[in-house]
Amino acid sequence: MPSARSAASSGQRIALYGLLTCIALVAGYLEALIPLPVTVPGVKLGLGNAVVLFALDRLGARPAFFLMLAKVACSGLLFSNLSMMAYSLAGGLVSWALMALAYKSGWFSITGTSVVGGLAHNAGQLALVAALFSPAVAAVNIPVLAVSGAIAGVAVGVLVELALRAVPSTSFLAGKTSGDSGARHSAGTLHTGRALPEDEEPRS
Repeated sequence: MPSARSAASSGQRIALYGLLTCIALVAGYLEALIPLPVTVPGVKLGLGNAVVLFALDRLGARPAFFLMLAKVACSGLLFSNLSMMAYSLAGGLVSWALMALAYKSGWFSITGTSVVGGLAHNAGQLALVAALFSPAVAAVNIPVLAVSGAIAGVAVGVLVELALRAVPSTSFLAGKTSGDSGARHSAGTLHTGRALPEDEEPRS
């Protein structure tokens, strides 16, 4: 039977993931209100991806993956349709996978990881366009989406860097989950990647 402390820790995790999902949804909604001077489908800032990248640094790859799925599903149900959800899922899966690999490699900063994610997100969407319609249609949009993905990646990366500096790592429950160990310097802070045991609480 789980102890009261471990039950409270599980409840805190659920609340944290719910909060991050809500922030991602609000970011996506605000992004939809910002007009962009580009008419190419798929070009956007990707503010919701900032929350996924934040979770990748503070919580690990697995929580970031589930957060990405929750963001795509909830955004699709609330703000778009099944077709748009499919494109978001394709982009989100490729983006998460390559960001996780880039982050784990230690070769990329948070901003660099974000650029990888921005380019990968657009690449995933273009791959779906090529599969459903025509490779030629996807190829026509590659230059614009590559440039926009890189620019959005830099903007989101800087935003996440600022957020990581502003939010102390000790405010999060257990750092990274198992399988995401390894020291990383992110936004000037050393993250040990050590997951706390179930009966240990973070110290302020």
